[in-house]
Amino acid sequence: MRPAIVLLFTLLLLPGVLYAQLERQRVVTDQAVELTFMAPRNINLFTVEPLSKGELHYSIMHTFGEVNSGAGDLWGVDRGANVRFSFEYGFGDNVSLGFGRSSMDKIYDMSARIVLIRQKRDGSVPVSISAAPAVGINTSGFGFLDQDYSFSDRLNFSLALPIARKFSDDFSLMVVPMAVHFNRVGPELNISDPQVNTYFSTGVGGRYKFASRTALSFQYVPPLTDAENLNANIGIGIDIETGGHVFQMFFTTSRALNESYLIAGENGNFFDREFRFGFNINRLFRIR
Repeated sequence: MRPAIVLLFTLLLLPGVLYAQLERQRVVTDQAVELTFMAPRNINLFTVEPLSKGELHYSIMHTFGEVNSGAGDLWGVDRGANVRFSFEYGFGDNVSLGFGRSSMDKIYDMSARIVLIRQKRDGSVPVSISAAPAVGINTSGFGFLDQDYSFSDRLNFSLALPIARKFSDDFSLMVVPMAVHFNRVGPELNISDPQVNTYFSTGVGGRYKFASRTALSFQYVPPLTDAENLNANIGIGIDIETGGHVFQMFFTTSRALNESYLIAGENGNFFDREFRFGFNINRLFRIR
């Protein structure tokens, strides 16, 4: 009789044990959504894609001259280049710090990426939100001016707040409110209006994945500041992921490659062929 009693208790307890295990499995359904974008930047705009702890992101960004310069300049390749390189390191899964240098106006900058909210797979949190503050310093020589730039004059500050949603494995969209302030401006800087210190914009960016490792990308950064010669920043590109690398090739109306100049710099008219070819090379390393 004892074996029969043991079997009876086992059958009675088994459903409860299985149910408890199923309950534990349901907890993982609230995991954060990953790979909203292929890289920490979508053309020029900061994305919500965080670096994990111990991960290093190295990028080389490059734009050429406007394509309407014609065949003599190989449609912009021979002039108007701007190059930026940057490093960004994840000090935690939600915080990373970056350093970069742009050749246009010889800007050195430091930035941070702070994850505020992560989209959840179960839909309980519909979007991801990050904060990306940055400070830059202009190291150009201004000895030709009557009053040279002081250290404080050379500083500029920016803040981007990318808000993104991954609608499916193929399609992601983000909105990026942005603000930029230059301590001192003038015609010697490569910005649209030498009389305006502070600029605002709300950029829109997205990507559509049409193959397992390839996606179309776009950005649109309209001017929200009353400034002269300030046009919308428009970019259209393609992203190719090859393991540790993400290659981004695009056409954009902006020569700028950093946040401050992205919304304050001179942008061409896209429909007058005042756009230029550019590319980003992104490389991710695990160094911890």
